[in-house]
Amino acid sequence: GGLSFRQIGLTMALTNVPMVLMPALITFFADRRTDPRRILAGAFMVSGMVLSMLYVSKSLALTLALFVFHGLAFVAMLPLQDGFYFSLVEHRRRSGLATPPYPRVRVFGTVGFILPSVILFFLIRPGGSVKVILPCAVAFCLLSLANTFTLPRLPAGAARNVGEPLPTLEALRKLVSPEARWLCLALGLSYIAMVSYYTFMPIYFRGVIGVEERHIGLIINLGVLIEIGFTVFMPAIQQRLRLKGIMVVGMLGTVLRMALLAACPTIWTAILTQVVHGMEVLALFIAPVMFLNRLAGDRFRNSIQGVFTMIFGGLFRVAGSLSAGWIAERSLTGLLVWTSALVFAAMLVILFLFKRIPDPRELESGGDGEGNAEGAAA
Repeated sequence: GGLSFRQIGLTMALTNVPMVLMPALITFFADRRTDPRRILAGAFMVSGMVLSMLYVSKSLALTLALFVFHGLAFVAMLPLQDGFYFSLVEHRRRSGLATPPYPRVRVFGTVGFILPSVILFFLIRPGGSVKVILPCAVAFCLLSLANTFTLPRLPAGAARNVGEPLPTLEALRKLVSPEARWLCLALGLSYIAMVSYYTFMPIYFRGVIGVEERHIGLIINLGVLIEIGFTVFMPAIQQRLRLKGIMVVGMLGTVLRMALLAACPTIWTAILTQVVHGMEVLALFIAPVMFLNRLAGDRFRNSIQGVFTMIFGGLFRVAGSLSAGWIAERSLTGLLVWTSALVFAAMLVILFLFKRIPDPRELESGGDGEGNAEGAAA
């Protein structure tokens, strides 16, 4: 029984559909005159209600519908929170106030990824029930909802003048502009590869390498722990490599990770290749967000994160999931070769075609010290 690899790919593609629909819409409202704190509060409230209903649902159709609603509420949270952070940074900068660097705020997302796993480990130890998972999720939704009322208030967006383009359109134009198009292409290729890799990595570990199912999560969490260290020290790494260098090094590490797993499928390879996970996250999920903010103006600081997430986090992931299922049915090792080739192509695009986007503060100061320019803000 169970799903075929192609069905797994289709299922993952469907879970990414909300990412195509919501981020640009939600961040559009945040760039107009809607308080982003209230949008976040609404999203967490909807998620909590949906998860509560999932706990009592007995119908497959209702369960699937609730998953869709949860996805619609959840997927816009990350770009909205990124946009909120960068808007706050800009507001404080104009007031002469400093803000912690983006990576040192972003690292709490990684901590939040690990913490529920640790709690659930103790709650569902032998003798425990998996039924505690959803109540635990609802509890974190309520904590997140409460936290939205502690966030600082940002100045309302200016009313749009007649003839002025919508924030979504301004963001889209920036993303396809000469200074950003190669970055977006490289990230699109990388996201196709990463959704393929992470969808089938546990299956590869279990079926090809022979890792016991109970140990797969431990191996993955080792990489996440390493990620915390890299994220905390990213400002120092950025001063030496710059954001473009971080992306090149991180992508190269990802290529080597996938190639080694394909060529030498052993437990030690699975464990040791986790060491590059931290640079991979910096390259594909943190540095790009910082580059995007450099393109943004005040009118579309939220929207540029939302439009990027919709197109490259949504459409490309859907395509990646569908293609991954088809390739995995033929060969899981072949899937790793395919994903490593995609990331290698993306790395070449960044290395040879993408020109770094300077931070506006560098241009204002006439300097070129990227790390110093962003050290206090992003």
